[in-house]
Amino acid sequence: MRNHAAIAAMLAEESRRHLQLSVRDTDVDVAVSASGIALYGFPVEHAAVRHAWEWWRDRHDRTRLVPFVSGQSPTLVAERDGGGGPWSGGSRELLASALRAVPADVVAELKAARLREMIDIHVPPRDEADRREIAEYELLLSPEAVAAELSAAPRETTPAASLAGDEEEPLWLVLVEAEAGYELPALFPRLVSTPNWSGHPDRELLPADHVAVLRHWHERYGAEFLFADSANLRLVVARPPRTPEERAEAAVEQYIYCPDLGDPELIGNGQAGSTEWAFWWD
Repeated sequence: MRNHAAIAAMLAEESRRHLQLSVRDTDVDVAVSASGIALYGFPVEHAAVRHAWEWWRDRHDRTRLVPFVSGQSPTLVAERDGGGGPWSGGSRELLASALRAVPADVVAELKAARLREMIDIHVPPRDEADRREIAEYELLLSPEAVAAELSAAPRETTPAASLAGDEEEPLWLVLVEAEAGYELPALFPRLVSTPNWSGHPDRELLPADHVAVLRHWHERYGAEFLFADSANLRLVVARPPRTPEERAEAAVEQYIYCPDLGDPELIGNGQAGSTEWAFWWD
């Protein structure tokens, strides 16, 4: 068992020495979830939190701690994980189950569920207009059709300066013992809870699905978990897709995952080719 007090002291000391942050040992909040998962965190000003996240991310091989940014303290994250239902009760067991899934298969399931939800109102088709509507929906989720509508290069997008909330209020840099950021939705499901996802009623978007989708993007594009605060998620992307075909595929996947982003053409010409991806479910 790891010594929580020693880890908290190490986080404070190294943040002072290497990041010039005014973090006292007593500033580090330590919390343990009901399933025994420890979180460590301390408040950081908005202007410094991205650099602090990057610095601790680059030291994962030594610490085995995955950092992420949130508006919630470790204590609040652990408290919100209590209770039953799919959006609470994170655990190593839930993570192990989620990691057994094949990410590409999960993405295909979500795509099929999204298509069913979109066309059900027109099935059986009553007339030619309904059949055209169904065909348009199918093209909306076709990477080949989307690619034909995209520009040769993505438009430059500028990430929002603030991750969340009032910039006068510090954010929390939180660290969890994990192998990668994509594991976090299984360890703490309320970090990315999306009960209003507009898929078919027979297929919810569950914590294990977040793990699969984020793992898929991590392996393919180098996407890493930067920020989560319930209905908001932000990823940093090391290798974003560049060609129209690659961007179209990523755009369709992003649209399936988060329809609030707008249609795949909009995503493909913008966010899909960016080094930062933002998602929200509201």
